[in-house]
Formats: sequence, C-alpha cells, structure tokens
Amino acid sequence: MTRSVGLILPFVSLYGCAAQQVYNNHVYIENRCGQLLELKVSNSSNMHTLDRNMTALAGSRALVASFVSYGEDVIEQVPNHYLLTINDTAGSKTINSSELKRQLIGAQKISEGTQREWTVREASICP
Repeated sequence: MTRSVGLILPFVSLYGCAAQQVYNNHVYIENRCGQLLELKVSNSSNMHTLDRNMTALAGSRALVASFVSYGEDVIEQVPNHYLLTINDTAGSKTINSSELKRQLIGAQKISEGTQREWTVREASICP
C-alpha cells in the first residue's frame, strides 16, 4: 500500500502544476495628449528584459507592460525598476513603478479567458 502511494504522489503533484492556469496581463496607456507620443519602456515584462521604443498616435493605445502570471494581479507584478518615458513636443514625463501602480488602481480590468488587460486613460500621463 505504501509503495503504491509513493508511486502515485509524484504524478498527482505533476498534474497539479500542469493544471495551473496561466494568465497574460497587458497594460496599455491611451494617448489623450492630442499629439504623437514617443515612448521608451524598461523592465516592462517578466518574459524578456529588452527596452522598447514605440510611438502612439493621438487617440491610440500603446502596450507599456506585459506579464505572465498564475493568477496574480498585474499590480503585484510591476517590478520596482519599471520605467516609462513619454516624450512629445511639449516635453518629457517619466512614470516609475509606483506611479504606474497608482494609475492601475483606477484602471478598469477587462478579462477574456486567460487574457487580462488594463488601460490607463488619464491625461495626467501627458508631458
């Protein structure tokens, strides 16, 4: 009896890990600044460590963070060294992890299956 339990236990453990749901968490900002934004984001993902440069036309959205999780909310996943720099013709603004987390508290979460997204729609992100 003990031997059969010893053989079954590893398979039950593996099944528990394999059945765990994986979520894709995406954070967007919506450009409400009225002009083209140039964006540079660092430490914005737990899937890669690349810095990314992008642009966002007025009224469009830009992906500024993306994390894979096993259920954690996106706010828990934003690393302390996250940095988003936003430039337009008026100047520059930097959003660090604390500011992004503050913005996410008020952002609506949309879930579709394993895809979850938040869009920051605050004009306060404008330089």
